[in-house]
Amino acid sequence: MLLHNCFDAVVASAKTVSGVWRLSRPARRETNETSEFVVKAPVQAGEYTWLAVCPAVVKEGVSYVEASTPISFTVKPHTPSVVVWDIPSAIVVGERFRINVGIKCSNECHLTNRDFGIYDHEGAQVATGTLPGGGEGLYTWSVKGPRSDVGIPHAEGSISFGVRVVSHPEYLVRVETVDKVSQTPLRGARVVMHPYRAVTDERGVAEVRVAKGAYRLFVSQTRYLTFGLPVEVTADMTARRALLGACA
Repeated sequence: MLLHNCFDAVVASAKTVSGVWRLSRPARRETNETSEFVVKAPVQAGEYTWLAVCPAVVKEGVSYVEASTPISFTVKPHTPSVVVWDIPSAIVVGERFRINVGIKCSNECHLTNRDFGIYDHEGAQVATGTLPGGGEGLYTWSVKGPRSDVGIPHAEGSISFGVRVVSHPEYLVRVETVDKVSQTPLRGARVVMHPYRAVTDERGVAEVRVAKGAYRLFVSQTRYLTFGLPVEVTADMTARRALLGACA
């Protein structure tokens, strides 16, 4: 058997990704196996078949023929999650309103300068935008309908809305919320580390990914007193908070 023999992974595009087989001398009747290795996936989604090839070689007077095996896999696009918040509960006809829009990649890619669209109830695109790359902060964008003199004249219409840009989240903050008297988990408690927000699940747990920095952590629930305290996030952390009933 060959030890530390090189192999080539040949892709459909005829490009070659080189690696190393790190094999240990097997016991009789056992099959050699590589240690774990990592290769970078193609950037285009689709079906791929690579080949793991052990080339022909002569070792210690023994000839070995070339051997190969296919490696088939599917590359899928990253999934973005889109969040819209601070939506007014009711909007007067013809009035302006503001919303906040956020888009996050499932693999935490930076989405600076990514385009997005806003669509109405009939599926028609009513606005487009681009995620700003000018740094953190609250930006005011606007949607404008140009003036029209076709038929009955219409003046230009516009609306402004806020887009908050935050730095890339680095750490996970886990917040556990319980009733102070019964010590039972509180479901549906609101957790805020501005501008990040989350809601606790049936276990009384909420997880928030935030950037490094100082925050004020607020935990609130209907019929309970709101709890708040300053926190400094420099690593993943867990906070346990017991809320006291408002009538206690």
